[in-house]
Amino acid sequence: MQPEKNYDLVLSTLLRHGVEFIVVGGVSAVLHGAPYDTFDVDVVHARAATNLERLVDALEELDAVYRMMMSRRLRPPLSALEGPGHQLLMTRHGPLDVLGEIGDGM
Repeated sequence: MQPEKNYDLVLSTLLRHGVEFIVVGGVSAVLHGAPYDTFDVDVVHARAATNLERLVDALEELDAVYRMMMSRRLRPPLSALEGPGHQLLMTRHGPLDVLGEIGDGM
């Protein structure tokens, strides 16, 4: 069963933990007033060590697990968050894509 989407709770949890990130993708468009429906929250996080620790804590509170293997309840390890890759997660408040970078090293 999919959790009900509540992107405000996803973003407020990241903010409460002091995670440094930017919102990209569909939610970013909605925040700027676009009449757009989106399926997940996309964020690009700062990969500094202290920020990664805050991110891990926030993801734990959100009960974030990889979407493709939800039945196995695999949580993203710190080592995966350190790199430029994309972590496609499901949280208790809906899908969250945590991106190490987008485009050419951004």
